[in-house]
Amino acid sequence: MENFVYESPTKIVFGKDQIDSLKTLLQERNVQRMLLVYGKKSIKTLGIYDKIQDIVSTLNIRLFEESGVRPNPELSSVISGRKTAIENGVDFILAVGGGSVIDCAKAIAFSVFKKEEKLWDVFVKKDVVNRALPLGVVVTLAATGSETNGNTVISNDELREKRSIKNDHLIPEFAIIDPSYTLNVPQEQTVAGSIDIMMHVFEQYFSPTKRTETSDYMSIGILRSVLENTTRYLNGENDYDTRANLSWASTIALNWILQQGKTGDWASHRLSYPPTSEYDLTHGFALSAIYPTWLKMAVKHNDKAMRPRLETLGRELFDAESAEETIGAIVELFQSWGAPTSLAAYGVRLHQDQIHRYAEQVTALGPIGNVFKIDRKLATTFYENT
Repeated sequence: MENFVYESPTKIVFGKDQIDSLKTLLQERNVQRMLLVYGKKSIKTLGIYDKIQDIVSTLNIRLFEESGVRPNPELSSVISGRKTAIENGVDFILAVGGGSVIDCAKAIAFSVFKKEEKLWDVFVKKDVVNRALPLGVVVTLAATGSETNGNTVISNDELREKRSIKNDHLIPEFAIIDPSYTLNVPQEQTVAGSIDIMMHVFEQYFSPTKRTETSDYMSIGILRSVLENTTRYLNGENDYDTRANLSWASTIALNWILQQGKTGDWASHRLSYPPTSEYDLTHGFALSAIYPTWLKMAVKHNDKAMRPRLETLGRELFDAESAEETIGAIVELFQSWGAPTSLAAYGVRLHQDQIHRYAEQVTALGPIGNVFKIDRKLATTFYENT
């Protein structure tokens, strides 16, 4: 294991009707002028919007809005929210929604301290975040785990690029997680969310670091829960406890507790960004489409690190013995959930010019991944076989 320092400063308020705690959470922070960031109509259908209106009215908080944030949030929403925040002297941001909304809110939080034309520089590592407005979140989807980390992923449609950053200034101060809000999430989104959770765990589980059994078995426990509860859901058991277990798994999967003492990989996420951005793919399904190729390449290029962990995962989750059987079991699981396990199965067939452009994009700042390094040549091979 490696040395580490771990801190998770987000206050988590979990359970039914916990939106009522928002009043106290805002009072404690002496919020005066707040920007509400959300997607389309779901927060109004769920009654969250009206509840927030009542709370801010009681507290005499001026409320401003940035709505219509799309899945795979685009830079234009960040720019729009930045303008609203600056013009109205916003001192706090509240994001209500899933990972896309939260990511957009995080980007707005730091954007108010940057020139508009310099915002993308942060995402291509030409500039850094050194300040951000405080923010809180109300979670309505179990998937990304964005509620307790400093990650944000934003698309730039003009450049046809999708980029991510990680910065502690962007970690939410609090997260209200009421699994009741996820009960009416459609099956496709639920399954994609479960795959997203599993992929976050996989990115931390598969590692070149030796002797990390504690973290590894924690990861396997989360994976087992997601597998069990997604299966329960698909078998008709769409109740509060099923959704609560998925919601909590989503949070734990990416609050970085699973990666302490070890090095994660994260190449798969980076490899998924170009096709996701160009074809507007659902994030979880983009990951399921490319992951079988990454697994096979990882075994080929670092068998020593991959094989023992694949074998352990196979025994614990799939009644599989070999690394190859475990990869096959993961593919079969995703397929049984109705998820694509190749880009072609997702209806995406890459041309050679796209393959080279994607390979160039993902390696523009150097090789990616840690289990094995993917340079431009290997990235090209990856896309040719996905």
